[in-house]
Amino acid sequence: SVWDAVSVYIQDHLQLRQGVRIPALGSFDVVTKCVKVRNETIIFPMPVFYLARNLIVSHNLMDNKEYLPGHKELEPLKFPEVAAAASVSWKKVESCIRGTTSLISRSLGKGENIALVLRDVG
Repeated sequence: SVWDAVSVYIQDHLQLRQGVRIPALGSFDVVTKCVKVRNETIIFPMPVFYLARNLIVSHNLMDNKEYLPGHKELEPLKFPEVAAAASVSWKKVESCIRGTTSLISRSLGKGENIALVLRDVG
C-alpha cells in the first residue's frame, strides 16, 4: 500500500509538471520533448526517472549527461502525505522506502538487472 500511495503522489505531481525527489533513490520529473512530424514540430511533456547520484557513483554506473535540470528544485517526497494515503505511519513509509532503496543498491552492487515498477507510472 505504501508504494501504491507513492505512485499516486508522483502521478499527481507529474500532472502538474512538478518533479518529485525520493531521497537516495532518484527523481521523477517531466521534460519537454520535440518531435518533427512532416513540416510540423510537436511539443509534448514526457515523464522521466533519474537514478540518485549516490547510487550512480557508488556502483560506477553511467550517468545521463542529457539531464541538466539547471536550477529547478524538485520537491522531496512528503512521507506524511503518503502515510495518510496508505493509512500507515510516516515511519512505516520511511522504513519501506529505505528498505527498497537498500535492496536496489544491493542488487545493483551484484550487477543484477532490476525494475521498480510503480502502478500507473511505469
